[in-house]
Amino acid sequence: MDLNGLLFICSFIRLSGAQDIITVRKVSVRRGQSVIIPYLYHQKYAFSCKYLSVWQSSDYVALSDQSCHCKSVLISDDTKGHIFTVRMDNVQESGYYWCAIHIPSAFDKRAGFFLDVTADSPRLHVNSQNVTGSENGSVTISCYHRGRQYGVKWCKFGGQCITRASGRLDGASVEIRYGLRNTTVSMSRLKKEHTGWYWCSTEELQMPVHITVQQKKSRESPDTAESDQISASARRRTAVLFLLPVILEILLIIVIYLALKLARFCKKRFFQSVQEAEEGQYVTMHRKQSSRSHGRSAADGVYESMAGRKTNSESPQEPDYVNVAKT
Repeated sequence: MDLNGLLFICSFIRLSGAQDIITVRKVSVRRGQSVIIPYLYHQKYAFSCKYLSVWQSSDYVALSDQSCHCKSVLISDDTKGHIFTVRMDNVQESGYYWCAIHIPSAFDKRAGFFLDVTADSPRLHVNSQNVTGSENGSVTISCYHRGRQYGVKWCKFGGQCITRASGRLDGASVEIRYGLRNTTVSMSRLKKEHTGWYWCSTEELQMPVHITVQQKKSRESPDTAESDQISASARRRTAVLFLLPVILEILLIIVIYLALKLARFCKKRFFQSVQEAEEGQYVTMHRKQSSRSHGRSAADGVYESMAGRKTNSESPQEPDYVNVAKT
């Protein structure tokens, strides 16, 4: 190891011993891939500026307030959990990095790590640095490594480590199964408070893993289920009470519309009946008048006939002797 490396290790031991800022020591990554490095800091630095810089360089690589734009490095700060993370994408070269907290009018708090970039498979890696589990459930992490099989530990970030085949970590059960090229870590009986950063660790390498424990909705307590059922019933009753006046108003409008239609229909039928009655009465009267006119004409004819006969009978007839004389 060169002089710069020795100075880095000495500085790391001296600066991180105060427990103001804690991180991994050495991470192995394949060239072109990404890696996330978490940093745990004291709560009094929650609103201080955090930054990443390269060893033996005063240039900032990235800042937590995003005042320095860098496409391949991103710093995210969780002020409630007092953890900030550095995401490095498309890594190309190995090197030493500082993560620091800026302290005005004083020395910055620093902690460094060595990024080991390899052309083939990293010396210690996992399938994913983000794992999700559920309450009362379990998660399994496979730590792939080289070298000694029984040198792998499972640690809580800033807390205890499990070095045996089984143990408990903050109330969660931990089982470690050692294989030829990978070590499988299983954590069960998870709770919400187990959400956080952990790491696989060998003698010189660490690989951070973030576990997120979500609430399991399928296993609700009876009280919660009952309260949800009551809330659903209350919502249904409220919806019914809200919709009832609207439904009644719609029904009233329909009834009024049908009543108007019925009244209009009855009125139309009534006028049709009256008109038909009037037309029938007119036809009857016309027929009667026609009958009377016919009778009067016949009587006139009879009268004229009788009158003609009377005239003829009343005209003087010539005496027979006149007729004889004419002859």
